[in-house]
Amino acid sequence: MVYEGHVTLSERISHRDQAWKAIDQMPAAILLSIGLIVVTVTVHFCVFRQISVTLLRWNCPCYRGLMLAVGSITLAHVAEAAVFSLAFWWGDATLEIGTFDRAQDMSWMDYFYFSLVNFTTLGRGELVPTDHLRFLAAIEAFVGFLMITASGSYVLQVMSGKPPRIGISP
Repeated sequence: MVYEGHVTLSERISHRDQAWKAIDQMPAAILLSIGLIVVTVTVHFCVFRQISVTLLRWNCPCYRGLMLAVGSITLAHVAEAAVFSLAFWWGDATLEIGTFDRAQDMSWMDYFYFSLVNFTTLGRGELVPTDHLRFLAAIEAFVGFLMITASGSYVLQVMSGKPPRIGISP
């Protein structure tokens, strides 16, 4: 007989098992996030460095240099969001560290759309990650904000006619 407000032994065991599963999955989410941060920062550094080298070679003509910087940085952001979308798919389908609160299955475009919206910190909200994918989403928004801020700063320097010397010795 179960009294109102009491939890049976099997329910307690089930809750305990779910708690241990969540604890076991957190290291995977953390390691995945660290890897994504490293990839994102590396891509950004390489793009900034290549733009800097090109602008110095061109002696920084303002309009052409600005178009190169904006175009290259935009492609870098889209590529970085694509890498995060692959991580969301992998975390959902393979690692099973979370999923998305949605009735139908996620397509590649759904993962990419969520990632791009999240990377830009727009956060529309029609796709909502669950469990440890929420952690990954928070890391993506934070890293996206940092990379967009760094990109804005870089573009302002290019517009001023003084391109930064990223990874180039004086």
